[in-house]
Amino acid sequence: MTRHRRLSSSRRTFLKSSIAASTLFGLGVPLLNQPHSVAAASRVRAHEWHTAPRDNENTAEVSARSLDGNFQLEQNANGTFERQRTFVSDVYDASNDFNMVGMRWIADVPPATMLAVEIRSSLDGREWTNWTPVGHVLQRDDHDVTTAETFTDAVEVGRAGSMQYRIMLSTENPQLSPTVRRVTATLLDALDSPTLDDLAQRGPGIPFTITQTDPPLTKFIPRDGPLGWNPDVIPPDSPLYWPPLSGEFPFEFVTIHHTAGANNPENPLATVRAIWYYHTITLGWGDIGYHFLIDQFGNVYEGRDGGDSTVGGHVFRYNSHNCGISFLGQFQPNAPDVPYPGGEPTLEARYSATVLAAIESVFHDFDLREQHTYPFPTADCRPQIDNYRLSGHRDWGHPDSCVATACPGDNLYQYLPQIREDAAELVPVVERSTLARVLSRILAVR
Repeated sequence: MTRHRRLSSSRRTFLKSSIAASTLFGLGVPLLNQPHSVAAASRVRAHEWHTAPRDNENTAEVSARSLDGNFQLEQNANGTFERQRTFVSDVYDASNDFNMVGMRWIADVPPATMLAVEIRSSLDGREWTNWTPVGHVLQRDDHDVTTAETFTDAVEVGRAGSMQYRIMLSTENPQLSPTVRRVTATLLDALDSPTLDDLAQRGPGIPFTITQTDPPLTKFIPRDGPLGWNPDVIPPDSPLYWPPLSGEFPFEFVTIHHTAGANNPENPLATVRAIWYYHTITLGWGDIGYHFLIDQFGNVYEGRDGGDSTVGGHVFRYNSHNCGISFLGQFQPNAPDVPYPGGEPTLEARYSATVLAAIESVFHDFDLREQHTYPFPTADCRPQIDNYRLSGHRDWGHPDSCVATACPGDNLYQYLPQIREDAAELVPVVERSTLARVLSRILAVR
């Protein structure tokens, strides 16, 4: 095991000289640093459906503060509970089409009991998608079960006009049952966002390649400017503002995620913008939690604002010193197959993740193949954990860590050893690459 090391003098020089560069890939510094007004952000529309699942299996529409739901396992005459039960909600017909759904709920879930939530959607109200598990849990308070709300990541559904959810309850102890008090679906519409073709018409972009011979098929898409995906600005005086703490917690780990939505979204920029809205506004974080996102084409999107070593929100209690890279899609077996059966990550996306991980290892002077102890363990959901420098979200799971997830999905997780090795081998190439210098200029602490 190794501890955090200071940057070697050669890599400090690399970063310093890279940041000093003024013109990269034909993009002058003013272009990269232009404000959001250069390319106005497309607004994301959101609507919330608050419901109270009843024990009589009715779906009651309620206020955002209601705790009137009482759905639980069926109770026998002797007071014991049946092992399993499923609640299927009414169909909700939205006034506008939407492309993502985020779910949250308040429920009492005693030990030895389980609660699972799935959704499905339809464009015309007749043909429905398969039931899909909601995204992995992003935020949860385990101490006050009567009022604590569990939030999951938003799920990409393509284009839809209607949705429905179902809740599966189970217990290993017939004396105990979960009880669901309230369920809220947040429907997000980012369908008016610019497309990749729109960005291509604005300029050549930043090729995400590390050698002159690599074909520039994928791009690095910054947050801001005419070539960016342009989220709205959260000013420092806003209650939602999330201070970035840039540079205060240098990255010591790279953690791979999936967004747990449908694969190969029609417009990845719309997906990224909807995730930003959900993290920023619905969850109230003030920004997107991931540092980078990668679409099915291998395009890399700059996520969390603030530059190098900004604290993100992607592994509960292990966010400091931790760079979060999320693949757009669902990579558990038998996930929605549009068009890759089983949710298989594309070769292009895996290659971009490999290059990005190699760049982070160069920036922060660590070997992705080594194991490392997470700094500053505490007694509250953050026990000491030793992980590979490049790990999956699930690797942060521990009986006392409050992290329990299948993320980034079996079909992506199986590639992590290969990504780890390939990225380590790319380090000498990355150190000489123009791409690394471009990113060090864009991602400099700000």
